[in-house]
Amino acid sequence: MSKKIEVGGDGNFDGFQDLLKFYQNTSKQLSKGISFKRQGKYLYLQFIYPGETKRLPHKPDYGFSYESIIKAKENAHRIAYALDTITSVTEFTDWYNKEILGKNEVTDDRITYREIFGKIEQKYFSGKHKNVKSQKRDKDAISYQANFDSYYGCVFKRFTDWDKQPTWEDIKTVLFTWKQGTKTFKDSYTVIKKIVSYCPNRDKLLALLSEIDCQQTEYKERQSISLEQFLEWHNKTLEDAPDRYRECTTSWLWVASMCVVYGLRPSEIAAALNLTQPYTKDGITIPAINNPNNTELLLVLGKETYFGTTIKTGSRICKPLCVTKQIIDGLNLRTPKLPKYKPRIGSKPQTIVNGFSNSYRRNMVAWKCPVSQAYAFRHLGNQQGEKYGIPQEIRARSMGHSVAVNESTYKKRSNFQTSVDLLTNHSKQPLSLDMAIQQLETTGFDLDDPSVKAVLKVIYQLP
Repeated sequence: MSKKIEVGGDGNFDGFQDLLKFYQNTSKQLSKGISFKRQGKYLYLQFIYPGETKRLPHKPDYGFSYESIIKAKENAHRIAYALDTITSVTEFTDWYNKEILGKNEVTDDRITYREIFGKIEQKYFSGKHKNVKSQKRDKDAISYQANFDSYYGCVFKRFTDWDKQPTWEDIKTVLFTWKQGTKTFKDSYTVIKKIVSYCPNRDKLLALLSEIDCQQTEYKERQSISLEQFLEWHNKTLEDAPDRYRECTTSWLWVASMCVVYGLRPSEIAAALNLTQPYTKDGITIPAINNPNNTELLLVLGKETYFGTTIKTGSRICKPLCVTKQIIDGLNLRTPKLPKYKPRIGSKPQTIVNGFSNSYRRNMVAWKCPVSQAYAFRHLGNQQGEKYGIPQEIRARSMGHSVAVNESTYKKRSNFQTSVDLLTNHSKQPLSLDMAIQQLETTGFDLDDPSVKAVLKVIYQLP
């Protein structure tokens, strides 16, 4: 008499035939798309694995017993759910290996702040200039060292123990050493987000970080100055300069004048290549600024200053945005007087990079300039270009930025008096050739007169 085996519930099964019947009944209860595959004493689940096209049996082998059949059925339901909800082949494979095959590989993913900072630094210096994509960053270049330190280094320094593994407490504490709502908080948030991206528990940390509002809500006052205010300050400062300081005063005022007339960033004038000597490239020669033959007063900027730092947007050619001859002559722009700036040996990169501009600003304050923000002169130059009808595309190219930046940033810093001048003098802007001809005819000029033709030819550059 054979031994009876009880398999849950009220059902009793006898021997192998009962086991086979249980197997057949259970196979009917499997999820759609999944079936048993019996090979002798081995039992597999058969289904179409993501990324494949055929139904095939897949490990593990469950064995042929009541317990293994029940276990296979449970896994069949889990696999069916995973097939319906997981859309990535890689993600499904990871899930299957862990949940079904029981693989749980332990990898050493520990990482310290020092290692993360090293990875970020390596990636930064293997990249390219933000504004000049053809220019690779050079780790030995002073400007790149200063840029890295001012953006990343200042955040790294706030972490007290670089050999620790990152924790949320450390990260949050460092972030809130800056005031929330400021630009420095927003920039530091971006750097910390990059740090977190290297952490093994990045998903959790990024989720916590996302709950913090990093938007800038506090802004510095954007100072502005009119051309009349600048000229008044310029002339008074020059008149009041003591004899022993006259040369120094004249040189820094000349820099200020170039910033106004060309819309330069303060240190860019230190990268000028044709102040007293002509510049030649591709067979084309641009005369020196002090040469009367440079009628357009074109200014050529190199990619580096005379003290070894790079300028923000690389080399370019600039043209005056203020085209009034009386103002240009009154500011003595054709008599270049570049200040002497020599950084101390051993100075930090940040000190060297900012030294010229800082000296420039200190003099503005000492000489009681109406504004203390050096960029106010650059914005005045942009407005002068608009006043004189220079197209925005040309102004943007000359100033070394995009039209979008000119539209979004530079128009926000408008001087009230200059804005009034722009509106009230709009009718005095240059006319198109067709409108000029119409106006001349309306006012009684003979368009066939040789002198009228000559004037039109010069103004509109006719052949």
